[in-house]
Amino acid sequence: MASKNTILTEKRLKDIEDIIASFGRIVSTDDVYKTLGGKYSKFVLKKRIYELREKGWLIPLKRGLYFISDISSRGFVNISPFIIASAFDKNSYISLDSALSFYGLFEQMLRTTSSVTSLKSKKYVFQDNTYRYLKINKKLYFGFRTENLEGYYVKVAELEKVVLDYLYFKNDTYSIDLLLEKLQEAKDRLDFKKLFNYARKFPETTKRKLGFILDLFKIDTEELHKDVEMKGYSKLTPNSKKFNAKWRLYYEDRFTGQV
Repeated sequence: MASKNTILTEKRLKDIEDIIASFGRIVSTDDVYKTLGGKYSKFVLKKRIYELREKGWLIPLKRGLYFISDISSRGFVNISPFIIASAFDKNSYISLDSALSFYGLFEQMLRTTSSVTSLKSKKYVFQDNTYRYLKINKKLYFGFRTENLEGYYVKVAELEKVVLDYLYFKNDTYSIDLLLEKLQEAKDRLDFKKLFNYARKFPETTKRKLGFILDLFKIDTEELHKDVEMKGYSKLTPNSKKFNAKWRLYYEDRFTGQV
C-alpha cells in the first residue's frame, strides 16, 4: 500500500467524505463519478482518482474498485475480510471454513476467505489475505442469508448449507476430518429437516456422503435415504476402499472411529 506523502486540502477531504457518506469505504470508479460528477468533469475526476491512489487514499482492491483509507488516522483501518470478499464479488456468499469462523466454530486465524459464487471461480489477494471463490451450479446457489456487518451487507451460508457445500466441494481426508469435528460441536444447532430439503437438490454423491456421516452421529436419516438412488457408487475420499451398502459409498475405515 502506498504511504501518504502529503496532507489533502480541505476541499479534497470534503470530496472523500462525500463519497464515504454516499457509498461507504469500498467504492467503484462509477461511485466516485456519481458522487462528484456534478462538481468536476470526467477528465478532472480521472486525474483526481489517480492522485488519490498515488497518495494512498484510494487503495485498489481490483480494477475499478477501491478501499478508502480512514480519514481520522490517515491510514488503513482493518475491515472484516467478509466485507472485502463481498465487494470483490457481489454474487457470492461466505461458506466453508470462513462460514464456520463466522458461526464461532473455527478459532484459527484464517488467511483465506472462502466464498461460493454463481459466476466463475477466481482468486484475489489483498493485504496479505487471499479471497477464493468457488463456482457452484446455479440450481445450488441458495441457502444463505444477508448479515449486516459494520454497515455493509454480506451474504453468509446457513449452517446447513455450509455442511452441504463442504461435501460438494471437498473430498480430501483433512476436510472430512474437519467436518466431523465441527459437526460434533454443532449438531444440536442444525435444522435437519432443512438440511434434508436442501440435500435433495444436490448430486447423489453429496447425499450419500451426508447420509453416511449423519449415521456416524446416529441421526435419523430415513427421510434422506428415500431420495438416494440405489445404483452406482460414490467415494467419500479418493483413498476410500471400504464399502457401505446402505449409501453405496466407499469410505476410509478411520472415519468410523472418530465419532
